[in-house]
Amino acid sequence: MLPLLLVPPALSTALALSPVRAPFPAAAAGWAIGLPALEMPLHVGVGVAAVTATRLARRPVTGTDLAGAGLAALTCAGLALVQARQLAARGALERAIDESARADAGPGASAPDGRPGSVPVDRPEPGDAGGATKTRSAARHRTPWRTVLLQPWPLRPRGVEARTHLAYGPDARATRFDLYTGRGTESVRGVLIHIHGGHFRAGGPSRESRAMLFDHALRGWAAISTTYHLSSTPEAGFPQHLVDVKRLIRWIRTEGPAHGIPADAPIVVAGSSAGAHIAMMTALTAGDPRFQPGFEDLDTSLAGAIGLYGYYGRLGAGTKDVSDPVRHPAEGAPPIAIIHGTDDMYTPVKGSRRLVRHLRGGSSNPVVYAELPGAQHGFDAVQSARYLAVIAALRRFTEPLAGSGVMSPR
Repeated sequence: MLPLLLVPPALSTALALSPVRAPFPAAAAGWAIGLPALEMPLHVGVGVAAVTATRLARRPVTGTDLAGAGLAALTCAGLALVQARQLAARGALERAIDESARADAGPGASAPDGRPGSVPVDRPEPGDAGGATKTRSAARHRTPWRTVLLQPWPLRPRGVEARTHLAYGPDARATRFDLYTGRGTESVRGVLIHIHGGHFRAGGPSRESRAMLFDHALRGWAAISTTYHLSSTPEAGFPQHLVDVKRLIRWIRTEGPAHGIPADAPIVVAGSSAGAHIAMMTALTAGDPRFQPGFEDLDTSLAGAIGLYGYYGRLGAGTKDVSDPVRHPAEGAPPIAIIHGTDDMYTPVKGSRRLVRHLRGGSSNPVVYAELPGAQHGFDAVQSARYLAVIAALRRFTEPLAGSGVMSPR
């Protein structure tokens, strides 16, 4: 009986460590099965240990029970390796941010702590989504294990106010968004827009990157989780989904002040998977009248852009010259951060590498690029050690892009 109980977590662990690559239906199924162990290895490990200990406490212990105990030991060893890969993400992210800072500062430039191109270490900033204050150096070297273990699903902190089901266009269902701001924030320092994934066919606000949104809201940003017109195929919806995000930027500039958002607040657009494609297209087509019908003169330039496990290729043969981000000049690109998992079976990492080469070949602004060891698609759903490291890195990326709004003490 014990081996049968342990087959699901053992299989999940095996697929987390060695994902199926092809054919795609098998790869997608393997991704779904491996997801629990991949994103919550400690929780799965506790479950395995509890089931095994309960069975071995009974008498008599059979040979089958001992075989199950062996399987449990192998599973826990695999889960430990998964957890180690999660922790390795922090180093990869910090190196990417530091390398970008050094490149941006120029040869010989030093930061206040004496390390070339590094960021100040004595500036207090929020820690995890719970809003605890810690120094930047502490934030870079500590994993909030309490959050990882006890709050894997990011719940909205008490210090964050939510306004949901707002609309930025005439179709209240297709152009809806949720707005998060910090309680006691007197002046918004910037706007973070997050665009969900779903292959342009599915999805909705506040399902992905919740912890990143809450973290920014606690730091004085207006954090927006938005949807857009979904379509039967990616190409069928182009360029409408891009127009939608630009229309949301227009809403921020014209209607934002009524919601406490300054009309000139810096805007950073982020996206996951398909949303990352839209985010990069928004960053690379600022002011392009083809994608701003009826508001061609609006300045839609961004302060920055973020792509998480994104797809960055063309959306179809008929639109290959305009729907592929690398077909647009990189010269006017804002600072950009691209983060991808090395084991992503849905949007392979080679697409991010291609876009990074294009951006670094033409943009004068920083291009931060990090590959997360062993990470798969959808790593921003729960507060794993890996995703909290991503949030800490993005905090360093967006902080210099923020305005000077004043935050009231909480």
